[in-house]
Amino acid sequence: MPLPKHLKPRKVPKQQRSRALVDAIVEATARVLVARGFESLNVAEVAEVAGVSIGSLYQYFPHKEALVVALLERHADRESAFLEARFTELRAATPAALLRTAVSAVLAFRALDPELHQALTSVIPIVGRFDDLRNRGARTAAHLRTLLEPLYRPKEGAPSLDELIFIVGNATHSLTHEGLLRRPESFSDQRLAEEISRLWTSYLGLEATPLE
Repeated sequence: MPLPKHLKPRKVPKQQRSRALVDAIVEATARVLVARGFESLNVAEVAEVAGVSIGSLYQYFPHKEALVVALLERHADRESAFLEARFTELRAATPAALLRTAVSAVLAFRALDPELHQALTSVIPIVGRFDDLRNRGARTAAHLRTLLEPLYRPKEGAPSLDELIFIVGNATHSLTHEGLLRRPESFSDQRLAEEISRLWTSYLGLEATPLE
């Protein structure tokens, strides 16, 4: 679904200076969103934190919803690039290594800034960008599918590869999100990654091995 007009930037920066200005505004939006939450996010404060005039900010973003959508899109693009780079390194890996590294990559990205991840997750229903983010996630899933396709030989009645990725991919999304925010004290990052990896290996019929 295309981005609605009211959520689009007023214009796209083309010169290096204007791109740097927009980058500063979006990064400032992240800081203010984490500190204040969406309801208290103030465009004037974003401009102050970014070190730009309110007029400069309004040249590109008409309101705080547009600011947050730009931040969501940037965060999603960074996550996709981060995961796809890790997956690309795994083309010659064993199945078990591929699965362990894929799970660890998701946890590693979300651990970079868990507070921002939590803030963005909470704001998605407000700005209504479910479809857009789902499409971006589908791109990463397709990349992972390419790596898993030669490994998966389902038995009769077992899920197809697409069904597997949908089921376990969504389970991984939920567990990595909740695992960073709320989890039993006994669950270290390594333990969480091992348990999520066990989901994958169980579906693929591979022997689960501990993370190194």
